[in-house]
Amino acid sequence: MHFKAKLLLGLSVSAALILVTALILAYTLATRSFPETSGTYTISGISATVEIYRDSYGVPHVFAQSDLDAYFTAGFVQAQDRLWQMELIRRVGMGRLAEILGEPALKTDRLFRTLRIWRQAQRLANALDDETRDALQAYADGVNAYIVEHKGKYPVEFDMLNIEPEPWKVEHSVAISRLMAWELNYARWVDILFGELVERFGARAREIFPTWPEDAPVIVPKELMGKKIAALGKQLLDAEISYRSLFGVPGLQTGSNAWAVSGSKTFSGMPLLANDPHLLLFVPGRWYEIHLSSPAMDVEGASLAGIPFIVAGHNRRIAWGVTNAMVDDEDFYVEDVDSIQHPTRYRFRGGWQPITEEVDTIVVKDGLPVILSVYSTHRGPIVNRIEPAAQLSEFLLSMRWVGHELSNEAKTFLLINRARTWNEFKEGLRHFGTPTQNFVYADADGNIGYYTGGRLPLRKTKGQTLPFPGWTDDYEWQGFVPFEQMPNSFNPPEGFIATANNMIVEDSYPYHLSTHWEPSWRIVRIVELLKSQEKFSPEDFQRFQLDYVSPQARELVPVVLRAYEGREISDNRVQTTLNYFRNWNFEMRAEDVSTTLFQAFFLKVIKNTFQDEMGGQLLSLYDTLASVPMTVITALLKKDSSEWFDNVETPEREMKNDIVRMSLEQAIDELESRLGGEVKEWQWGKLHKVEFVHVFGANSVLRRIFNVGPFPVGGSHSTVNKGDYRLGAPFANTVGPSMRQIYDLGDVNNTRAVTPPGQSGQVFHTNYSDQIPLWLNGIYKTVPMDRARIEREPHSLLILRPTR
Repeated sequence: MHFKAKLLLGLSVSAALILVTALILAYTLATRSFPETSGTYTISGISATVEIYRDSYGVPHVFAQSDLDAYFTAGFVQAQDRLWQMELIRRVGMGRLAEILGEPALKTDRLFRTLRIWRQAQRLANALDDETRDALQAYADGVNAYIVEHKGKYPVEFDMLNIEPEPWKVEHSVAISRLMAWELNYARWVDILFGELVERFGARAREIFPTWPEDAPVIVPKELMGKKIAALGKQLLDAEISYRSLFGVPGLQTGSNAWAVSGSKTFSGMPLLANDPHLLLFVPGRWYEIHLSSPAMDVEGASLAGIPFIVAGHNRRIAWGVTNAMVDDEDFYVEDVDSIQHPTRYRFRGGWQPITEEVDTIVVKDGLPVILSVYSTHRGPIVNRIEPAAQLSEFLLSMRWVGHELSNEAKTFLLINRARTWNEFKEGLRHFGTPTQNFVYADADGNIGYYTGGRLPLRKTKGQTLPFPGWTDDYEWQGFVPFEQMPNSFNPPEGFIATANNMIVEDSYPYHLSTHWEPSWRIVRIVELLKSQEKFSPEDFQRFQLDYVSPQARELVPVVLRAYEGREISDNRVQTTLNYFRNWNFEMRAEDVSTTLFQAFFLKVIKNTFQDEMGGQLLSLYDTLASVPMTVITALLKKDSSEWFDNVETPEREMKNDIVRMSLEQAIDELESRLGGEVKEWQWGKLHKVEFVHVFGANSVLRRIFNVGPFPVGGSHSTVNKGDYRLGAPFANTVGPSMRQIYDLGDVNNTRAVTPPGQSGQVFHTNYSDQIPLWLNGIYKTVPMDRARIEREPHSLLILRPTR
């Protein structure tokens, strides 16, 4: 063989060996932290033997001799599966991400240091009652037992960042709860965005804000007339978008479905309850499925990594689900201060009050420490000093948020995990402050119920809460709505209760709840399904959760068809598209072509209607608030006319039908360019795909290792089986059912559930993504509660014995 050929062969073999060795080393590093799930383990921190059965999907069933041992074991198994996720989330809440991720995370740390999430968690932890503190401490002890016993064998992310986990504290669990309350809060986005729209468009803004009554005035407080205040809140949203972008999705997109039917409407004669919260689709997922059993407690369902309690689930007597209530629990105040650059006082009630200043130091990996001054008034933190550029502002902006009040969400779930009746369930909800949720309930006595759980501020007026003047007390909160007066229902005559982030009560309700709800499409379809037959089974509820029918498309397709009535159509592609629309059943399945045509049209009609007046920057901001653009354009298209359809950049006056036709034809051109082939080949799933994103997924190499997907999926923002995408990143599905649960109150062993992507947060583990095929294909696993049933299914058994 020629010398050069031998050399090249030798180099190729060497390179291959190096690559194989590197892959083996990487795999070894990644897998050495895999949890022990069978055998016997002696451990300090429990009082008696604990048995942990894990099913084939890695879901732990914990059988303990006491509640505290159960909570300890919850901490231990969560650490086994999700220690990296727990480390990441607590660092977000503490404002300590830049320590491990460097400068890209600095803006996120500035945000959460300014919001004082960690300080509030410490305050809340100090105020905990003994029983709740003991439970959270037992959980922390379980996490720490794992950390100590597995030193040097932590998940691979720790090795890649060259860090080790610090001991877990009660405050960390509280901080995670408050962080999620912040993430699910819509009010700040609504107030800032609507303030921007009002400032830019005046009274015309009400037509492009989805739930603002057309006959209601748009009021800017007289004290702020003529002042440019909208930009004050922009810095807060920029920091928020930066945080969310770090995790893959820059906007605010959530939703959820929950419903229950009474026994009179089921084949078994006992209630059924379904719940599927819609959240950003990460890996690992937000939820951790677990079953905790002790002599005083037997509860199963979805907890959050970092928290021992079941947030949505069931015990042997009751079941409950949650959706975001989307209430307005936050207000902004424009503050008149003595100095923008170094404020020491702010004006209030005709005098001056001292501003509180706290100086923080943010450690930045591979960079210099950053000094941050956080200023606060009696209402809360100043939120437009997150970045140094705030020194150029004319005013400061303070924020009052329910999340800065004392409450005890951990106590709520501790109590409802053990509740046996509606009254005991309500007693638990009394302690719940934020994020305000719609709690849907069912019990083994045949009852169903609903309660809005959370603190609702008492304000002097009802209506949109734009930023208020801070120098007067006219806009101060007057306390909170009494718990007994929060919206609720028990055994309604319809025999069912349903919620999909829709408007909770009629306008006659005496207190201000919100001016922003999710569109009505999902709740309309859910109610249709719940009225479609007399009796239901768990299989019916599975079918409902997987439903792809779009009431929105049902409303808008006739609008498109009417725009072409009486017109000669020379483009065969347009004629083909209209024929697809005429024959469509409005199901948005992955293999459907009509859905592709509709969504591409929908994207174009939004842009063609708004971009000429909003411009790209404001339209991009408009897109960050969940389904607002979709809701607004749907309402405008159902009208005969609107000024918004006229393109101000052209001399002609465009009407609605002009924009409809132009948008459809542009959509067809773009689809042809993007997909090629014939119209019949343009299936929705070719464009609409879901990818479960890891925080390391921003790196193109690591993305292939840590992310899962993409996969073609059906659905949209308007279907019960939700498949959201952002206008700025069509048509990537970023939000969807983060879990699906169906509870049969007649059989505790008949729970149906799927929790994507999987139980484990450890890449390469079998349970890292094994529930995605179930989720994609509408398959549910059955989760039993009786030990005998659990033992009959394939399982592993780990026994924890106390150190003597």
